[in-house]
Amino acid sequence: MAWTSGSGTIGPGVSQDWWFSWGGNGDVGPQLIQAEPLGPSGELVTTQTAESLDTNGHITYHAVVRNDGANPVAFQWRGGGF
Repeated sequence: MAWTSGSGTIGPGVSQDWWFSWGGNGDVGPQLIQAEPLGPSGELVTTQTAESLDTNGHITYHAVVRNDGANPVAFQWRGGGF
């Protein structure tokens, strides 16, 4: 099952750290995630993915996107479990 979540614009040479939570324990299973360009773009790279668990048992997923291109890029996050 695929999903999209969050959108933004990232400048050339810039990295952004994003986090995602689905409430409760938030465990939606193993995730594949990447930044999906929404138009003509440079090169977006998802450099890190991580998961954290807080003291209330809530899981938060983290991902970092980097724009290796020469132009700003509008994007959304796309992912899915298996």
